[in-house]
Amino acid sequence: MKTEKPSYKWYVIYTKANREKKIIKSLNEQNLTCYLPLQKTLRIWSDRKKWIEAPLFKSYVFVKVSYKEFFDVLCVPGVICYVCFGGKAQPIPDKQIEDIKVFVEQDKTAITITKESIIPGTKAEVLYGPLKGVQGEIVKFNGKFRILIRIPMMGYCLHANISKDEIKIIEPQKPTDSLKKKSQKVRIGHNSIGNSNSTNPYINSYLPTHV
Repeated sequence: MKTEKPSYKWYVIYTKANREKKIIKSLNEQNLTCYLPLQKTLRIWSDRKKWIEAPLFKSYVFVKVSYKEFFDVLCVPGVICYVCFGGKAQPIPDKQIEDIKVFVEQDKTAITITKESIIPGTKAEVLYGPLKGVQGEIVKFNGKFRILIRIPMMGYCLHANISKDEIKIIEPQKPTDSLKKKSQKVRIGHNSIGNSNSTNPYINSYLPTHV
């Protein structure tokens, strides 16, 4: 009988506060693929200043697992649950993880992270510069054109200034009511993670949608 090869996908896990780096260390020790975006932050004390690397998304870590390792992640101290939508853990496309890495791991462009509600823009790909290859939306924000990566399950947007000469349009803008409704559902699913009134957050609702 032929055994089906496990399918590995990226997921988001929600963690206890200030435990992200310890969780990454534990996941690495178990040879589990994971990713924690970091940003340099200037920490100021009364007697000194110091640049430190802090998690870009507080209390969130990305993991790439199949059904074999899925529940092993939940056993790591500090991990609370998988981020869900519609009662299931939702995978994140590999391309989006790659784009987030490009955004975060270069220092030539100022990156902004926000939880503001931004109207959907035209889908585009960056052709030149430090963000080359990134696919996102072109939006006008504070009077400037920005390339935006939307992470709806986490409620975050990453964006940076971009020239219209540096991008190519992938498809024309077609905002629809269904898109708005879908975004609303995502926010509801995300907010339910921190609901202390939920009965048991680990029963069924955190199974992956694809194995």
